Amino acid sequence: MMNNQKFIPELHDIGKLVDEKAKEEVKNKIGKAWSGHVFVDFDFQKFGISQPTSPSWWGQYHHKIENNKDINDWDAIPQKFRLSLFLLILADHLASSVSRATLERYPGIPKLMPKNVGLKEGIYKLWNKNFYRKMEEKEKFWAAFKTTDDLKILFNEIENCQSGEEFLDKYRDYLLLTPEDKSVPRNITSLYTHVELVGKIYRVLEKNARLITEPNGTIVIEYNGEKVKTIKEAEGGKRTTGNTNIDKGKWQARLIKCWIKFPHSFVRLRDINLLRKREELVNCITSYYKDEVVFVTSDFITLFLPPDQDLKEILKPLLDWGFYIEVEETLADLGILNSILDRKTLRARKCVEEFEKREDCKKKPKEEFENQLNVLNSRDTKVYRRYLMSEIPDEIQPHICDICQQRRGIERIKETIREWVCEKCQEIRDMGEPFREYATVWEEEGVKVCWFKFSLDQKKLEDWLQNAFGEYVDKIIRKRKNERKNIKEEINRRISIKTNKENEKNKLIEEAKKLSDKEKKKTMGQKIKEISDEIKGIKFDIGKLENEKNNLRNEINELELSKVNFRPLALQVDFNKDYKEMLKEFWNEFDGIEDIKKPIAEYDELGVFKYSPELTKMVIEKFLELFEQYFTDCASDNSSPISLSLSIANIKYPIREHWGFFERSNKNFF
Repeated sequence: MMNNQKFIPELHDIGKLVDEKAKEEVKNKIGKAWSGHVFVDFDFQKFGISQPTSPSWWGQYHHKIENNKDINDWDAIPQKFRLSLFLLILADHLASSVSRATLERYPGIPKLMPKNVGLKEGIYKLWNKNFYRKMEEKEKFWAAFKTTDDLKILFNEIENCQSGEEFLDKYRDYLLLTPEDKSVPRNITSLYTHVELVGKIYRVLEKNARLITEPNGTIVIEYNGEKVKTIKEAEGGKRTTGNTNIDKGKWQARLIKCWIKFPHSFVRLRDINLLRKREELVNCITSYYKDEVVFVTSDFITLFLPPDQDLKEILKPLLDWGFYIEVEETLADLGILNSILDRKTLRARKCVEEFEKREDCKKKPKEEFENQLNVLNSRDTKVYRRYLMSEIPDEIQPHICDICQQRRGIERIKETIREWVCEKCQEIRDMGEPFREYATVWEEEGVKVCWFKFSLDQKKLEDWLQNAFGEYVDKIIRKRKNERKNIKEEINRRISIKTNKENEKNKLIEEAKKLSDKEKKKTMGQKIKEISDEIKGIKFDIGKLENEKNNLRNEINELELSKVNFRPLALQVDFNKDYKEMLKEFWNEFDGIEDIKKPIAEYDELGVFKYSPELTKMVIEKFLELFEQYFTDCASDNSSPISLSLSIANIKYPIREHWGFFERSNKNFF
């Protein structure tokens, strides 16, 4: 083992990449396997290899520590690794798509495996439900470790892997095909995204937490000035409803959504270099704050931050170049923080304040919203909506910049046209001509052009994921209700049989009383005993069926709770990965066709082509084909978060008008 090894949180779920066949092989070889997907109880001595000794090994205990257990009583864990394990458990909870509070509430209930809905053990994408089956047809499978020999490779990874990036790169294909959890309905998030988020959240917490030894010799963990000894103390409860037992946590964090916008007007073609500059600045922020940035696109960033970290400082590169940021920020206990808590909080506020005016609120009693708001307020939950902008002087000497309207412009003359452009906007222009053919060959030809833009609306995506998950869970609930109905009917049938048997038994008992012949009485007694045994068996079966019925009722309640506790962040990341892959494949299809261009090489969402009905048809058909391939189960209607916009005009038509059309809100699918 290398002495400078670090604790790598991304390795905590490596056991989820093991095929069940390997577990069976181990059981056959040494008499027992291991439980779940962690190797705490694995018999390394019998297996004939050494247990890993790296810091990352202790991540295998992340499901073995009870939330209310004092860190001083973690006897199995060396003290120097307790802080790492503590933060890993918190990060694992925060990164989960469905709150751990829901599906673990009834530990006696067996997990619903994906086979119940026609799946095997691969990922179930809400927007592409047959994705894993298609991968199987291509001979691609989720399991990275299929044999006992592969297990040795797995333990070597725990021992020697040097970074989370190394693990994610090496096992990328397997991690993307494996669900975070193979039980329904948790099987919707890729293990890749889950462990990636766990790693990011862990390191943000690690930067802001420390282990302290108190004067009495006990240890505590301090974060943001708050000391705790248990996971439960740090997180608090998982509830955001009810009106009693608030169960506040001591540790809070912020989840911040940032929409990157700009006031600039595209006067000349080179002004669209602003999109390139935006991409550069976003990459700069992502590189420097790679852990704090949990999710990013070209115009959207989600950040996970401690309470006091300066957001404006993080976004300063964008603000300095004239971009402004629409911010939705949620501060909450770790136990309830998720990517739609802002919307739940704002909705509860509106429904309390405007209950009589809002028909959508009247589906529930006002008291329910008041109780929810009471819980959130009592737990110091804060939701802010605001804009961040660069500092603009109170006065700007004429002339103001024609492009950004934020700084003093400098007079510039080109082709007898006088413009006033500030130094920043001129620097963006000087990044180069997006593509020369547009301003030379195409313009001289006087052709019509078609600008087109792909868009992914993150707010619509949150709505779509919430609804799709709800439909998925409702489908399972309907099956469970039907099973419960069948069990109730079977119970009633057996109760009827039992009643008939009891009547028959009572009748025989009465007849036996009248018999004087000992042999006949003995024979009758045997019949009565046989019927009694039958009744006992029926009662036992009814008891088992009652337990099954009660378990199904608990399962149904559990599934209903999973809809309330759904966290779409990880799914957003997965969805956006597929969106980016779709755009990449789109441009690969048009590689080599001279009449269609991507003006900004780094920006796949924008394109332009020399207009012709044939090429227009090709672009639309290719988009529809790829959309069907990647997002089979995402309806191509107004609810779709993805859209394609086309704007056709003479080449002299101002680029700002095309862009203005693209930026309109409430886009349709097409």
